[in-house]
Amino acid sequence: MEIPDIVWIVLLHSILFGVACYFIGASRQIGAVAGAFIGLILGVIGLVIVLCSGRKEPIHFTDQLQKYKALFDSGSITATEYINLKGKLFEQKIG
Repeated sequence: MEIPDIVWIVLLHSILFGVACYFIGASRQIGAVAGAFIGLILGVIGLVIVLCSGRKEPIHFTDQLQKYKALFDSGSITATEYINLKGKLFEQKIG
């Protein structure tokens, strides 16, 4: 039994929009996986939904460092955890 051409067209259409929405969703609040799923299921409408979702706000280095320090000062995290989080933050800034 041969698969009809319309099935191939719909399948390729879904994959194309799923991949596009994955990459677009990665930089938006909706996320890459949710974007891919919406694009896969809804096609063009999914692309519009992903594009309408808000962009991720970059976390500023100093703000994040202050949050880690506040957690350490309040006793929510240990000194080791604080040092590890601070080290990861410095690695992200450099890399």
